[in-house]
Amino acid sequence: MHIQIGGETMLLPSFLQWQAGWRTDWVNNSGITRDVFDDAVSAFITEIIAKHGELAPRLCNKDPYTALWLPTIQRLFPNSKFILMIRDARAVIHSMIDRKVPVAGYNTSDENSMFTQWNQEIRKMLFQCNNSPGQCIKVYYERLIQKPAEEIQRITDFLDLPYSTQMLKHHELIGAEVDLNDQEFSASQVKHSINTDALTSWFDCFSEETLQKLDNLAPFLSILGYDTSAANPDYSMFADDNFYQFRNAYS
Repeated sequence: MHIQIGGETMLLPSFLQWQAGWRTDWVNNSGITRDVFDDAVSAFITEIIAKHGELAPRLCNKDPYTALWLPTIQRLFPNSKFILMIRDARAVIHSMIDRKVPVAGYNTSDENSMFTQWNQEIRKMLFQCNNSPGQCIKVYYERLIQKPAEEIQRITDFLDLPYSTQMLKHHELIGAEVDLNDQEFSASQVKHSINTDALTSWFDCFSEETLQKLDNLAPFLSILGYDTSAANPDYSMFADDNFYQFRNAYS
């Protein structure tokens, strides 16, 4: 096994936010140097990730909101690499509402505020990823599930890892090489083979009024290449061979 990917810790994004407050409130007034504090923070993070699964030469954490802390993580782990998964906000928000996923900052009874929140977060994540050349790669969900072999090869090349067709058969390896935490909201999805059902599962789930406001609520949707003019958009463009040649500076 080349890489260990445990489940979402649910802890590290909050810890990264807490340590930022501790750094301001304590470190500056206590005489503790930044290097000492960084060593303590990195040791905590390493311990959590390393013991969150079977040890391997590479350790991975997949808590989504760690993507808001790239500069901090880069300083703590200078050899780290990041994969930023990008997905249509309409699908993301529908998934939160449909599966009742509790995410800080998102009010599932207010669709408009959820799109605004997504826009704020993806803007920061993209900015930090774009400012990390060679360390951060952007992967579009819509392309990954339409061109899985090509995208996974692209990811393994970025990570300097060997590609294997077994990576396309994760659902067949559950209980052997793949361990799942049934308490994790995405576990039920991982049990299935790669499929395109989730591309359209959000169709007809938002009000026409909300869809018409998307360019104002979440302008990064169109910046990232998503068609906000259609209630049921066509995602085939994400599978084009020249897809990455036409991505702009943000995407």
